Amino acid sequence: MSQSMSQAKGKIMAVDRSQFTKNVVTGIKANSTYTKFYISCRVNKKLKQKVLDYSTKAWDKRTKISKAKVELQNLKDAMDNFIDSDAKVNEIVKMYFNTLPDTAYKSNRLSYYNRKVKPVLGSKRANTVLPMHIQDLVNNLAKKGDNPRTAKQAVEVLSPAFKIARANRIVISNPCEDVKIAPAKRRKIVVDATMRLKEIYDAIQSTYADEPLYRALFLMALHGRRKNEILNLKWEHISFEHDYYLLLDTKNNEEQKIFLPPNVKACLEEFRDKQGWVFESPVNPGRRLSDVKYQTAKLKSKIGDWFGMHYCRNVLVSAMAERGVEAIHMSGALGHADPNTITKYLTMNYMQGSKIASDMIQK
Repeated sequence: MSQSMSQAKGKIMAVDRSQFTKNVVTGIKANSTYTKFYISCRVNKKLKQKVLDYSTKAWDKRTKISKAKVELQNLKDAMDNFIDSDAKVNEIVKMYFNTLPDTAYKSNRLSYYNRKVKPVLGSKRANTVLPMHIQDLVNNLAKKGDNPRTAKQAVEVLSPAFKIARANRIVISNPCEDVKIAPAKRRKIVVDATMRLKEIYDAIQSTYADEPLYRALFLMALHGRRKNEILNLKWEHISFEHDYYLLLDTKNNEEQKIFLPPNVKACLEEFRDKQGWVFESPVNPGRRLSDVKYQTAKLKSKIGDWFGMHYCRNVLVSAMAERGVEAIHMSGALGHADPNTITKYLTMNYMQGSKIASDMIQK
């Protein structure tokens, strides 16, 4: 046998099994005196093997076999919970996505991973990924035009995946914990939010006076709904009798019961159906709308380039704040599980706050 063949055989056969000539049960062999045992099992094409030496034990043959069976079962249990330490990032991310329910949140995150992260890190061994690799990815995404919040999604996908990998002993640490995300750009101040709210409302009513579908869509955005929450709405989720609708597929994976405003209800009544997508594509019957860039552009031409569906949320809560609405209710209007999240959308009314303080001092 050549040296190379001998070396190859040595790699495959890490344990010398020639001495184990007695078959005990499947996965267990013993030497002729039943003082040593060879146990092995294979899970997911991975072979795990071990030699047990009971030559110094004063046990009888039956006890030694019994002990070997216990060790084999322990080996199988360990293998069932073991994932190859050579697992790629793609594999641990798949584990993470398998823990999520099938919602738009999951599909959006999976799409982001496939487009932005997978081409760079997907094929790397998870236990070789360092913070600098993820930091470089985030920095490069920012350089290509992604805003910090969008680039942060890379960490938001990878971090839970690495936590699962760490729990399964694939990696010893989570490299995402040492990645720094640049602060988001300072949000635009909503000046005279109440007036701006009215400006948007009037533009929606006039621009889509003859198109109730788009009128309802943008009015729902003005009432604080996210784009995907609107587009994923189905007729069977709406209770016209009790004036509410259900959001089954929210950003925080929580089912929410939302008040159906009269102006939105009136629009929906104009094209009401019994089932299917509420905002069905006019050009692809049976399929929901996927994009409203053209319709948004029409409103921008009338209101200004600052307008956007998501910006409506900032305007709404700022206008609510001007009227002294409590933060807990503003959070409810936007569908936040955590009331503290409202600060991302709310423009602080420093003028009103400082005036209240002044009035208190004067009194």
